Amino acid sequence: MSTLVVVRKGNQAVIGSDSQFMQGSIIVSARNRTNHHKIHHFKDAYVGFTGWSLMHNIFADIIEKYPGDLDFSSVKHIFKTFLFLHEKIKSDYFVQSREKDDQPVESSQWDCLIASPHGIFAVDSYRTVVEYERFWADGSGTRFALGAMHSVYDTRQDAEEIAKAGLEAACAFDDGSGLPIAVQSVPLGKRKSG
Repeated sequence: MSTLVVVRKGNQAVIGSDSQFMQGSIIVSARNRTNHHKIHHFKDAYVGFTGWSLMHNIFADIIEKYPGDLDFSSVKHIFKTFLFLHEKIKSDYFVQSREKDDQPVESSQWDCLIASPHGIFAVDSYRTVVEYERFWADGSGTRFALGAMHSVYDTRQDAEEIAKAGLEAACAFDDGSGLPIAVQSVPLGKRKSG
């Protein structure tokens, strides 16, 4: 369980996460785990995942082995990247792709948020890519984070402050999210088409 947020405001894109991990019903706080970071830096983008903790190890290995095959700059490029990632997680890491009997396509078993110079994006486990104009959240504390960011977005000028408000609300009210929070910022540039 996790909470991730992305915020776009002014010339800044921000991604943030809580730091708590769960092993079944056991809470593993950042004090007891050195690799508690949920956001990965890749070239000019930051990518955060919710879902199984193993996916962080898999993604770290993939970005080391296949950096030329990953592009987080537009909806089209992110979609192609996640098609590639899906193929790799099944063939190289033996990830099971079934969730329900009625699912439309195979699941990649992870959801993610992305902040890059080209915008803020979300990708679900079926590889649907959405670009957001203001903010979004994912994970077990989504509702709390969205509510908090909605309430402060028009009154705060700094994207980082908005992201922190969302994460702090999630950590206060969601039992799957915990402090400390981590926030990464990237200056916005020109949007890529597609």
